[in-house]
Amino acid sequence: MGKTLEITMKIKNETGETIVESSRERAVPYIGEIERDGFRASFHELESAVLEGRKSASDELASEYLNHMAKKKRGK
Repeated sequence: MGKTLEITMKIKNETGETIVESSRERAVPYIGEIERDGFRASFHELESAVLEGRKSASDELASEYLNHMAKKKRGK
């Protein structure tokens, strides 16, 4: 059974209240897989999970934030 990496990003206002949040989960290798597949392959899998998860979460966060700001501006 693999392990899970969770990446959570938030944009907060001045009072600390969360305006938008994005979270992603990716599978990462566990010690048995590292021993079986070797360090390089397992490190590549881990690095890919981190980079893909971060990009996906940040893309969604930026989009949600821009939508939030557009709604706020239209409401004025």
